[in-house]
Amino acid sequence: MGAILFQNNEKRKFNRKQLYYYLKVNHHQTGMLAGYLGDISTKGLMLFTKEKIEPEKAVNFRIDLDEEFGMGKNLVFEARSLWCEKDVNPEFFIIGFKFIDIDQASIDIVEYLIEKYGFKQ
Repeated sequence: MGAILFQNNEKRKFNRKQLYYYLKVNHHQTGMLAGYLGDISTKGLMLFTKEKIEPEKAVNFRIDLDEEFGMGKNLVFEARSLWCEKDVNPEFFIIGFKFIDIDQASIDIVEYLIEKYGFKQ
């Protein structure tokens, strides 16, 4: 298939920070692996996944931070897909998401992840 899907020219609209640690992102309800975090900002994220998700779909995710990072709290959030395209590895898709109604405590966690695990420019 290989079709590239864009929605409202929002791809790369936000300045995201690539992490040097690929965090697992799970579906919140089931705990099943959704994919791996490619980059993140306080506005959204990019996910590497085997699932194709059409633009404008709202999804509930969870990043487990208590086990690997000892933070005592997981990052749970809802995000809306903005675009989806095939990765260079044909088994994967790259999907851009925008956070929906993220609270300040979650933004603080995102900022901490960027500061602690993001590439220094």
